[in-house]
Formats: sequence, structure tokens, C-alpha cells
Amino acid sequence: MKGKVIFLLAVLIVLSGFSNVYAAEDVAEDVITLEQAVKLAEENSRSLTKYEISKRKAKYQLYEINDQYWEANYDQDVNMNKYNSLSQEYSDLQAKEDLSEDDINRMNEIKEEMDAIWDDINKQSDAIESLSDQKRDAEDNYDDSVAAEENYQKQLEYTVEELYTTILIQEESLLTSSKEYELKLNLLNIEKVKLQLGRSSRLNVNQLSRDVTELNKKIIELNSLIKNLKGELNDMMGREYGAELRLVPFEIQENIEIPEYDTLFSKAAREYDAIAVIKRDISNKKDDLDSIDDDGYQEELLELEIKEKELELEDERYKLKEAINNLIAEVKSKQEDYQLSLIDYKNAQKKYDWDQKRFEQGRISKLALMQSELDYLNAKNKNTSAGYGLYLAYRSLQLAEAGIL
Repeated sequence: MKGKVIFLLAVLIVLSGFSNVYAAEDVAEDVITLEQAVKLAEENSRSLTKYEISKRKAKYQLYEINDQYWEANYDQDVNMNKYNSLSQEYSDLQAKEDLSEDDINRMNEIKEEMDAIWDDINKQSDAIESLSDQKRDAEDNYDDSVAAEENYQKQLEYTVEELYTTILIQEESLLTSSKEYELKLNLLNIEKVKLQLGRSSRLNVNQLSRDVTELNKKIIELNSLIKNLKGELNDMMGREYGAELRLVPFEIQENIEIPEYDTLFSKAAREYDAIAVIKRDISNKKDDLDSIDDDGYQEELLELEIKEKELELEDERYKLKEAINNLIAEVKSKQEDYQLSLIDYKNAQKKYDWDQKRFEQGRISKLALMQSELDYLNAKNKNTSAGYGLYLAYRSLQLAEAGIL
């Protein structure tokens, strides 16, 4: 009997060990870093998949137009060979000294065939010209779809980063609000006791009661907001909407290198799709202008369209310059905000550490310590918000450098 008890205990211990391992694994699955969040979003984003589908459709449309274009060229080459062959036969017959009636009839037949073939060749030339334009448009469409997918992927990274940091900021705000609620609730209870002793007023009690209610409402709203934000991030990462999710805070780089305006603009202008597309349109229209051979007004119209595109190009350059200037200014401003908030945070932390020691020595009350903790948490929350604001502003600058505004 004793042996069975020992055996059962051993089994329970082993099973308990396994359950602890599984519990640890479950916890680990709920913990997501920023890098993991971005990677999962790229792997599971429905929007990114739509861009991939659009790119593949554009690729197959290009393949189809290419096939039609080369098939039309092949058919025209076949007709040209037939035409040349008939032309040679006609020349050979024409070179004869004595033409028979059959020769004459054959020459008439050849002439009719050549006229018919030449008509086909002319029609094929028109078709090839049209297919050439369609081919160029299909190539441009495919290039645009490739660029759109690449740009959206970069934008998706920023979207995840923005959502990720927003959740972290709101969670800190929730913690601060909960601490403030706890402090106000204590103050309300004390004020109620003082009211019973005739040392306070109903007005003070009502005001504190209202503060407590407002804070409770804020906590409820923050919980709902965080749940929605986490649900959105879970969905982007391919997880269940309501799955447990714990995000790992990340360090903010205090000293970041801000590129010079001219350097940044030069890089952004090379990568900015809006400028690239306008330049391509101008180039295409200039090619069309070189191929015009009619006596109408098509040449004048194309020249005006080119001028319009050139003005549009200057407008886009101006917008880019303005956007980059604003982004650089924003990063510098956010950097100053973060440095100031960091000073306030460190000061509040030192004061809270000192107040903890004073409380242990009985020199300050529990409420005073709670207020000191609340001040510390508020400073920490502002520092976190300023830090992540700086991080996102700098990431916007990096995206601009890659041609994405």
C-alpha cells in the first residue's frame, strides 16, 4: 500500500511538472515583441495579401499582352514572307521574254494575292501599334503593383508599430488611472469619516465622489479601448481577436541622427513613386510625340500634355520638400519633448524612492506615499508617450527617405 502511495505521488509530481511546462509555454505564446508583431502581421495581413494578388494579376495580364504582341508580330512576319515570296515570283514571271496566257493569269492572281496580303499587313501594323501601347501600359501597371506592394509592406510595419506603442501607452495610462482611483477612493472614505465628525462638508464629499466616478468611467473606457486595440493587432497578426496578448516594451534611443535636409530630399525624390510615375508619363508622351506622323493637331495636344505633366512634377517636388521639412522639424521637437519628459521622470522616480524610505521611517502618511507614487507614474507615462512619439516620428522620417509619405 505504501509503495502505491509513493508511486501515485511521483506520478502527480511528474504531471504537475508537465502542467507547469505547458503553462509556461502558454504564457510565452501570449507575450509578443515588436519584431514578432511586425513579422506576424507581414505573414497574415489580408490587405498585404490583396496587394500580392493585384501584383500577380498584373503579371499575368502582362504575360497575356506579351503573348498577343509577339503572336501579332509573328503573323505579320509570316505575311511579309508570303508577300516577298509572291513578289519574287511575280518578278521572275515578269522577266520572261515570252509570257504565256497561264503566266499572265498567274501574274494577275499574284497581284490580287499581294494586294490582299498587304491589306492584312497594314491591319496587323495597326494592331501591333495598339498592342505595343497596351504592352507598355501593362508593364507600367505591373511595375506600379510591385511598388505598391513594397510600399504597403513598409507602411504595414509602421501601422503595427503605431498600434503596438498605442497599446503600451494606454496600458500605462490605465495603471496610472487605477492608482489615482485607489488614492481618490481612500480620500473619499476619509472625507466621509470627517463629515460624520463634523470636520468636513457635503460639498467636499460630493466632489470626491464625483472624481471617483469619473475615474471609474475612465478605467472602464480604457479597458474597452485596450481590448479593441489588442483585438485589432491580434487580427493583423493572424491570431484570434480575443486572444490573450502581452506586449513587451522596448527601449527608446535617446540620441538619434537626423539626416540633413538636402540629403534626405535627394534620397526621397529618387524613391518617391508619385514623382517616378510623372517622369515615366512624360517619357512615354515624348516617345508618342516622336512617333506622330499625321497632319492633325495630335502633336500640339501632346506637347501641351507634356507641359501639364512637367508642372505637375514641380508641384509634387514642392509637396515633398514641404513634407520633409515638416518631418525633420517634428522629429527635433519630439526629441526635445522626450528629453524634458525624461528629466521629469527621473526626478519623480528619485522623489518616490525617497518617499518610500520616509514612509518606512514613519515620517509621511500612506496617502502621501500614494500621491508620490501617482506623480511618479504620471511622469513615467508622459515619458513613455514622448518616447514612443519620438520613435514614430523618426520612423516617419525613415519612410520618407524610402519615398513613402
